[in-house]
Amino acid sequence: MMSYIYRKYCRHAVVCLAALVGSSLSCADANSDLQFHGFLSQGYLLSDGNNFYGNSLRGSTDYTEAGINSTWRASPTLNFAGQIISRDAGNTDNGDVKVDFLFADIKTFESDASGLGFRLGRVRNAFGLYNDTRDVLFTRPTILMPQAVYFEGNGFRELFFASDGVQLYSYWDSDENSTNFNFTLGRDKSLSADILRNLFGPSASLVHKAEFKTPIFMQLLHSRNGGDSKFAFSMLNVHLDLHSNSSFFSDLTLDASAYVFSAQKNLATWTFTAEYSLLSTEFRTSLGNEVNEIESAYLQAQYRVRPDFTLTSRYEYIVLDRDNRSETDGHHLVFGARWTPSPSWIVDIDVYGIRGQSGIPGVDNVDNMPISERTEIFSVMIGYRF
Repeated sequence: MMSYIYRKYCRHAVVCLAALVGSSLSCADANSDLQFHGFLSQGYLLSDGNNFYGNSLRGSTDYTEAGINSTWRASPTLNFAGQIISRDAGNTDNGDVKVDFLFADIKTFESDASGLGFRLGRVRNAFGLYNDTRDVLFTRPTILMPQAVYFEGNGFRELFFASDGVQLYSYWDSDENSTNFNFTLGRDKSLSADILRNLFGPSASLVHKAEFKTPIFMQLLHSRNGGDSKFAFSMLNVHLDLHSNSSFFSDLTLDASAYVFSAQKNLATWTFTAEYSLLSTEFRTSLGNEVNEIESAYLQAQYRVRPDFTLTSRYEYIVLDRDNRSETDGHHLVFGARWTPSPSWIVDIDVYGIRGQSGIPGVDNVDNMPISERTEIFSVMIGYRF
């Protein structure tokens, strides 16, 4: 009870601090070497079939995001950046205040057309088109991220968003074209009990220790004609060691690698986005190995009716086992409307139709078993940034 009260207090403290900082910095000099920014967003979800982020079958407000970030330009070649965040997403994320990222950015070479540098600390991972900005409502396409690539409902954000380690980056510019390269080598870390619960559900109680070893993230992104076309290739490779606390179950390891191909086309009033992902996993125990491949893709269209009003539609296709495609496939349909009455405010209204169990948070449906094969979600989210 006390830990719950403490988490609620910390979450509200971050929200209040973000509001205070935002109001005090509303007239800040944008050219200052030290800058603060932040965001607040509150969602409401009402679903049929399964819960999503809280008890959404009855209507849930358990989807809150609040963060404050800062950048400091210490010298022409040295920058610092960091962010603290509180994220409440049903039972997949409990609203604790966390250091989201915190790193030093050192430029070792820079010219008019290219640059090279590295970042040290907790760095954001470039993966797909949206991973490194996924918590800011303004910079993602809909209230919920495309499940086909970003595992939105599974509660895996802690594994993918940032890594403690070193990141090498480079860029090359030519006329209206630009190419960016990022490579992240993370260090070993222990997984929290919350992540284990999201990964393994009730079976998480059988694991007393889990180590996430040397995660690797890489992305090559090419933009043409000032960004009206974007193409990216992303990959990750991770290794998990899981140690059992039961004599009846052996320790196991999990190797996972994923590849994502991304493309986006921006026209005067339309934006079309497509991403394809292939995730390969291999469980190894003393009893043998199990290999599985998860294939997924989505196609998204956004139409700007006015500069402040956008309509979005998206179709997602997910196969949880390529060797058993007909029995493990899932389909997601998304329709949304976005209104940005000012640069600081945003209102999103989305409707989701989900067929299959992919992306449904099991930890939100412990009392709603078995998980239904269909889910409809109506969601509203209001966001503010400064």
